[in-house]
Amino acid sequence: MATTKTWIWIIAACLGLCIVALAAIAGLGIYFVASNISTGPTSSADALRAFDEIRREFRDERPLFELDSDERPRPTRHLRDLPTSPHNPQHLWILAWDPDEERLSRISLPFWMLRLGDKNLDFRHDGGFDLQELDLDFAQLERVGPVLIFDLRTPDGERVLVWTR
Repeated sequence: MATTKTWIWIIAACLGLCIVALAAIAGLGIYFVASNISTGPTSSADALRAFDEIRREFRDERPLFELDSDERPRPTRHLRDLPTSPHNPQHLWILAWDPDEERLSRISLPFWMLRLGDKNLDFRHDGGFDLQELDLDFAQLERVGPVLIFDLRTPDGERVLVWTR
């Protein structure tokens, strides 16, 4: 009879430990999203200022990718041709403006997460492309330092800027 009670306590303790672990993982997920994703209503003038501020950082530098006539991303230059930078970027940043909803979104993705996970990130709602289509080598991105990756402007007024910092 004592062994049955012992097993019940062991099973209850394991279940309790699993519940605590799940709560901790959920809490970490909420913290990550709250600290790396910011979105909110913004006027078009404020959104334009946010994009101009980032573009000033890269002056007249062309993005690594532009859309061709079929709206597919094509490289303007290759990462392997760029010089090595003394500064390694820590994050891939995405700034997106939706003029219909007047929402500006800032997303910061740490490089450690990009190296671990899948690279599927959709940039547009209307069947656009995802980050996987760019076929980025994150080791090369870290090597070249801060760089402007993509600057998308649609006729509808949507805009997406992707860079490393």
